[in-house]
Amino acid sequence: MSTLTAHGSFTFSSNTCLPRVYATEGEAIGARPFHTASQQRRLDAIEALLPLPGRYREANWNGEGAAPIPESAIQEVRTFLQKLPATFPLPEVTPEPDGYLGLEWYANKWLLYVVSFNGKGALSCSGLMGPDRIYGTRYMDEGIPAEILDNITKVLR
Repeated sequence: MSTLTAHGSFTFSSNTCLPRVYATEGEAIGARPFHTASQQRRLDAIEALLPLPGRYREANWNGEGAAPIPESAIQEVRTFLQKLPATFPLPEVTPEPDGYLGLEWYANKWLLYVVSFNGKGALSCSGLMGPDRIYGTRYMDEGIPAEILDNITKVLR
């Protein structure tokens, strides 16, 4: 393990990427995640997508009986976007009347893909790839399922 100490204030470990903050030389007071500038810009962009106006968290937010978007759905979207490869553009975030929060990648009316989150762990996926309609339910256990990444890639080509 290699360690770099800068000005006696931070110690960076190459295997953890967590700087330890020291109150005095040698006295650790905690750790916080360390991100490169580009990683931090991506995280900031993700956070900028997620503040939903409060009305979406109330029943009937669209005046037609829409279900509220639960906080757990917002957290699932945040986790998904943080796991999304940085080479993928961030999607449009769309509240859905059934209480899901959707992420949409759109090229044109015949080439689009949506992944929707209900806050209960299931990812509802649907899209159009030319004349083909695709849909199904997937789960994000260890990471984003390869099929979802493949479908997003098809839209981005």
